[in-house]
Amino acid sequence: MRVTVLGSGTAVPVPDRFPAGYLVEAPGTTVMVDCGPGTLRRLAQAGVGIERLDAVFLTHFHTDHCSDLAALLFALHGPQYAGRKPIAVHAAPGLLRLVRLLTEAWPWLAPRDYRLDLVELAPGSMRLGALDVSWLPIRHTAQSLGYRFEHAGRTAVFSGDADECDELVELAREADLFVCDAAFPDGQRVEGHLTPSLAGSHAQRARARRLMLTHFYPQCEGHDLRAQAASTFDGAIELAADLQSVTP
Repeated sequence: MRVTVLGSGTAVPVPDRFPAGYLVEAPGTTVMVDCGPGTLRRLAQAGVGIERLDAVFLTHFHTDHCSDLAALLFALHGPQYAGRKPIAVHAAPGLLRLVRLLTEAWPWLAPRDYRLDLVELAPGSMRLGALDVSWLPIRHTAQSLGYRFEHAGRTAVFSGDADECDELVELAREADLFVCDAAFPDGQRVEGHLTPSLAGSHAQRARARRLMLTHFYPQCEGHDLRAQAASTFDGAIELAADLQSVTP
């Protein structure tokens, strides 16, 4: 399994970080976790065409996590994608309404010559190709989910945007890679998000092996985020960067 960061930033535009998005690849299976604005371009820069996508998993419906869903549906109208394999979009309840409103505003987003499966999730798990996927509600919005992907004994977990909650610890239990919101530096915490030390404490409680901090607002610039996380977590720590690829 391989994880590629497509966007480690937020809704606030900065030159080197696109909004949220991640690529998860296992043999024969390719999925995106979130698709914020610009992440389809990052996908192309990573050398992955949208014809390979099996599914998109949305952590929640804030624009910086899902707006390229509309771009993806429009791109799939290209004649080269006619007859492609079905693609599924998974998210909390509210997904059907979101896509209905998008297609009412932009009728050309409606699927043509391929099958689109829209799946609203209750807490649970599924098998998708080579991946075992599970999810839990996470404290951020009423429709926020975190995801856990497992393949060949290795695990990658994505918090999405997150505030302090026990569900995040449960989701990340003994994860090989825990990709976690650390939106603001210690001392500048904003409700609905974690700081590096709070991300670290959740990773420590979960006994995760490796913590990747992500979703950085500009306020994070100039702060030693790794050191802040290391104050509460004694495992490996790294800072997400766009187009970085790692193996959990």
